[in-house]
Amino acid sequence: MFTSQKLRIYLFVFLAFCVFSSKHIIIYNEETLVALSFFLFVFFVARYFGNTITESLNERSQVIQQELQNFLNIKQHAIQELLAEHKKISGLVHGLQNLTVFTITQLQILNANTQKALTNIFIDQIQLKLKTLAFSKLMLQQQLQYLLAENILSNVLVAYQQARKDKTKAKTGALSQKTVQSAIHLLLQSKQV
Repeated sequence: MFTSQKLRIYLFVFLAFCVFSSKHIIIYNEETLVALSFFLFVFFVARYFGNTITESLNERSQVIQQELQNFLNIKQHAIQELLAEHKKISGLVHGLQNLTVFTITQLQILNANTQKALTNIFIDQIQLKLKTLAFSKLMLQQQLQYLLAENILSNVLVAYQQARKDKTKAKTGALSQKTVQSAIHLLLQSKQV
């Protein structure tokens, strides 16, 4: 383990220390002893445990490097997911704009169709009312005709009696008596049928 070259170096250091101590270049006080102990500790640790410490530090640096790489991978994955979500949201905004345009168009069409439908319903209702009124008018006309037909004979007789009483009217162009009698005769026949 000790080669002759290493032994010479150690011997030279020891002799230099002894010479400096005897000439009072190195003074032994607390600070000097602490500094000397510290340098000797560092030297022996580096000498005998240097490889172990180096390996330990290398292993620790590899673990730190792996953790850093994992962190960077996770961060990159998170950024990619954020980018995908941003694209989805921008697509959603674009879709909502298209949906807004479509909805406005459909509402305008629906509004126009609703106005047409209301107009048609109003026209249909008015036509229905007019048909009902026309039918009721027809019914009233039929009832009036029936009532007139029932009472026409008596009305003709009353008119005939008045015409007889008023001789001046009969002379100036009233109906002839034969015509009135034939009309009464026809009315009686139609009433019997």
